[in-house]
Amino acid sequence: MSYYFFFAFLSTVVLTRIFLFLFPVSSPTVHDLRLHHWMYGVFGILIGLATHQLMIFSISLGLFVDELTYLIIGGTSHRDNYSPISILGTIAFIVAVFFLRDYLVAPFTHL
Repeated sequence: MSYYFFFAFLSTVVLTRIFLFLFPVSSPTVHDLRLHHWMYGVFGILIGLATHQLMIFSISLGLFVDELTYLIIGGTSHRDNYSPISILGTIAFIVAVFFLRDYLVAPFTHL
């Protein structure tokens, strides 16, 4: 089960990166709040945990992790999101999730 989790997580990060590289669209803004996909990820993580839906959790974690380094470095543009430090940070988080995959899946296996 942990490999399905990781495959969905990694696919989300890769597909998000490819899509935003090919189509660098700005995030929607609602009442002066710019919505980024990490926000959807946090919301989805909570939904996935609350409903015990591993695929929702894994896809949402991918959305969150994809922008985590960007947030940490204080990125403000698409260029920042594809900077070497952002790419290396994202790879580091992907590796961390790979090694923690059994721990992350555990709450979904004890139903």
